[in-house]
Amino acid sequence: MRVAILETVKADGGFELEFDHIIIETLKEEGHDPILFLPMGTDLGRDFHVPLCELGGGHIVSYDGAGRLKKIWLSVQREYRRVKWFNAMAEAIVRERIDAVLLTTATYRYLRALKKSSLRHSSVPVYFIFLGVNPQEMPKFLKAARSCQPYRNIRLCVTTLRDDFGAQRPDNVRLIAPPVMAPSVMQAKRAEDALRIGFFGHYRRGEKKLAWFLRAAEEGRFTRPVQFVLQAAPTTTADRADVWALLYQYRPHSSITVLTEKLIGALWYEAIASVDVLFLPYTAERYLYNWSALYFTAIGFQKPVITTDVLNPEILAEFDIGEIVDMDSYESFLRGMEEFVNRFSERKEHYAAQLRCASEKYSRANFVRNLLS
Repeated sequence: MRVAILETVKADGGFELEFDHIIIETLKEEGHDPILFLPMGTDLGRDFHVPLCELGGGHIVSYDGAGRLKKIWLSVQREYRRVKWFNAMAEAIVRERIDAVLLTTATYRYLRALKKSSLRHSSVPVYFIFLGVNPQEMPKFLKAARSCQPYRNIRLCVTTLRDDFGAQRPDNVRLIAPPVMAPSVMQAKRAEDALRIGFFGHYRRGEKKLAWFLRAAEEGRFTRPVQFVLQAAPTTTADRADVWALLYQYRPHSSITVLTEKLIGALWYEAIASVDVLFLPYTAERYLYNWSALYFTAIGFQKPVITTDVLNPEILAEFDIGEIVDMDSYESFLRGMEEFVNRFSERKEHYAAQLRCASEKYSRANFVRNLLS
């Protein structure tokens, strides 16, 4: 099929671009013909090696650096332009002979714009992909989803590991498992004596207790050499101050490597491949409902995990690919880290077998096939 991917989010090398890349790469592997549609003037900063088409309707609206009042105005602009992009996409379906359209990181707000556009009457399937729906969003999502039921080719796909809808799920909403977030060809990690444990992602104050991670490098009683790798890209001014404090305190330590730059594309993949284990210290309640891209990156790269009981607990309930550490106190956390590291050699092959099973269930091919079925 000739499949259009419509991306309307301004992403500076973050999850949105990686998700698009995974989907585009898999579509090609499955024999489809993907084509990427972007609002006029959009520069993604990377080549997806597929045809690009620009849509009229204005540039992407970014909230970067905007205060509360300006964001309100920008949100109005964004919705107005989204209607225009959807109208332009409806015209492109006919002009470019498109068989299906994917919107890869949708929210219920997209459906509000859809109803004002001609895309709602599309002659081909239009798949809106939602990255989970949390309890706060559920009423708005259900209202928006039900309002789209008259449109026969509008397909709403929620990527999730759980069913929080029950009997109230509209018949135009499907639940599908997320895909592993890894390229089809991966670089092998060179063998080392030290066990390399890595955290990669955005630093958010008070959320991930990354100072504990670095403190464990100094205080842990490990029976083998361990190297702690931390990439902590700050998101706010306050976060940046915290990161600099961490750098000042821990960078001189020989078993700690701290990275503060953004890792995009090949650099991101090389960093993930360079470690043996991924540390996923997410404790916010929203991680019960939204799947973690880093977790699915770990599965794709066949990396065991050290995680929490909040982060996508359905995975460890089915596949024994790592261990949960207690984040309620530093002492409990340190004991968990020590136990994981000191037992890793005897558990390594078991983790590897379980990771292969998980990777098969959540394969990129399964995701695309389920999506387009």
